[in-house]
Amino acid sequence: MPLSKPIAGSQQDGKKDGNTGFFAIIILLVGFGLVMVFSSSLYLANNDPLYFLKNQAIRIGVGLLFFLVGLKVPYRFWGKIAPVLIVVGMIVLVIVLFVGRTAGGATRWLKFLTFSLQPSEFVKVGLLIYLAAFFAKREDSERSFKRYTLPPLVISGLVLLLIVLQPNLGTATVIGMLVMFVMFTAGVKLRYLLPIILLAVGAFILVATLFPHAKSRVAGFLGNGNYQLEQARIALGSGGILGRGLGGGMQKYLFLPQPHTDFIFAVIGEELGFIGIAGLTLLFCLFLFKGFRLAANTEDAFGRYLGLSLVAMVFLYFIVHAGVSMGLLPTTGLPLPFISFGGSALSANLLGIGILLNINRAKEKSYAANARLRWNRRPYVPSPSTRR
Repeated sequence: MPLSKPIAGSQQDGKKDGNTGFFAIIILLVGFGLVMVFSSSLYLANNDPLYFLKNQAIRIGVGLLFFLVGLKVPYRFWGKIAPVLIVVGMIVLVIVLFVGRTAGGATRWLKFLTFSLQPSEFVKVGLLIYLAAFFAKREDSERSFKRYTLPPLVISGLVLLLIVLQPNLGTATVIGMLVMFVMFTAGVKLRYLLPIILLAVGAFILVATLFPHAKSRVAGFLGNGNYQLEQARIALGSGGILGRGLGGGMQKYLFLPQPHTDFIFAVIGEELGFIGIAGLTLLFCLFLFKGFRLAANTEDAFGRYLGLSLVAMVFLYFIVHAGVSMGLLPTTGLPLPFISFGGSALSANLLGIGILLNINRAKEKSYAANARLRWNRRPYVPSPSTRR
């Protein structure tokens, strides 16, 4: 159809502005995270107050390499190797159970020299790639339970089982919610999806009663007392509207466990107050809005499913981390995306952001390649049906 404005005009500039604004949000979140890691870890750093700051800067550098991989590698390549990714991911999760590093009653990490890698952070991205590729290939086929729902459900179940065995119920729960999101987005029939959700809730309750680590956390949340949640509430409450000031928080001085990782949201609330929490929430809401907007406009089903799920992954982690710090959810040990100290989650998230921007870049190139000038020098873009 004819367009009233040239291709270099408002539509394309709007897309570029959307990309720029989205990327600016990521930079703000990562930069803010570096500041808060420094502030929350000063007392933990022993002889070197810059220890955690320097280590987080190194992790950001590594994460940028993953971001560039996601940005430069054509996103359809990930769909082609999706079966390989999921098989390798499950093998690594099995290896973790036997030779992984144990901390806090859980075996979740593989140690390399002075660094530890949490494979489940990358496996969740691989699982989202697999699900997006599976549903995209069968988008026009019959959406029966046997052909369209059961295969990805079995694969997802195996991945979740391996993560639960670590045990890592928090990560498994969030990944399970992401699986449901992808299935809903891909059009799995509600008469199949609703019973699956009920079974998943039942499985969560069963696991929470079988594993002592998970059982104690749920029991503490339900009223038997949880020291971490109590200290997090104290931190948030003492921050008030404006907070104690950056670096002025008191709960990080061995009152609040893991202030630079699992409960950094509470430190932000204490030091920057309601204003700081509101600003951070606004950034993540803008991330969700702009990310969904970039992904939803993609004509390619694989790119659309994958982009939407990657954005949902980051935002869901934010919701769960904030909910734990406010005492609305049991403790999970999940990091605050782009903010908490650590490398595995940061690298996996930046890889996902790079893939999302690659999806959007491919869409823009496709738009430009399909455009041609009419006799009056205005662009003409064939309709989607014509291009197919």
